[in-house]
Amino acid sequence: MKEVLNLNNAGLDDFPELNFLFKEISLFNNKISVISNNLWNQHELEILNISANLITEIPEDLGKLKNLKMIDFGHNNISKIPDSIGNLVNLNSYLYLHNNRLTSLPEKISELKKVTYLNISENKIEILPNTIGNLKSLVELKVEKNSLTKLPESFCGLSKLIYLNLAKNKIGSLPKCFENLSNLRFLNIDDNQLKQLPNCNPDLREISLRNNEIREIPESIERFEYLRTLDLRGNKIIELPKEILNLKYLERLDLRWNINLRIPSWSNQLLDRKCVFYY
Repeated sequence: MKEVLNLNNAGLDDFPELNFLFKEISLFNNKISVISNNLWNQHELEILNISANLITEIPEDLGKLKNLKMIDFGHNNISKIPDSIGNLVNLNSYLYLHNNRLTSLPEKISELKKVTYLNISENKIEILPNTIGNLKSLVELKVEKNSLTKLPESFCGLSKLIYLNLAKNKIGSLPKCFENLSNLRFLNIDDNQLKQLPNCNPDLREISLRNNEIREIPESIERFEYLRTLDLRGNKIIELPKEILNLKYLERLDLRWNINLRIPSWSNQLLDRKCVFYY
């Protein structure tokens, strides 16, 4: 058995012959459009990278590669992920599916209870499976540039999630249980349709909600006592609550392009303590 096959940037049009067993196969940035059947015999394979090719289909045979720990299928033309992905229970690192043509994810993705990083950004996904909350090991989830209008209630089961990016969707509200994501520290919901600040756990460090339809910052903002960055550019905010001054760790407050914003006299206190304030 050989350890690694690396044919990145090799100008390949066809999937290479695999005359040995490998632990890692990387075919990044070629022109491959069809996956060869001999890939499915790589039963020792742990890392598979076929990103930035012209792949349109992932066969059900994917489920035969039960030792996989990391997959990168990003930057292809894939429209469907097979149900057999649920067989890959040893995936414990990255699952990259970004920049494809996916409109949904299979319910069986819920079997991937060890995967820690999931990137499904830049697709056409309109709804997440109800089983998404079973991905109990996820610490980072990127879903930006899709067509989501809401999140399923089960989403709140992602108890280890630290980083969440939902930017550039069509989300108007979040589940009431959203604040149960107790490990969440970095939240980006830019370019959506939110009308108010979401209920989140108070330990967040960064919140970015630019280009939504938010009209006010509630006095309860002070409960985010560890917040360092608050970005609310391009909303409809008019007034600021003085409770912002209680955010003693705040380093950056960005309220540009709120065209009717009234700047309170006490805002100089933010500057005095070296909080960068844009308006």
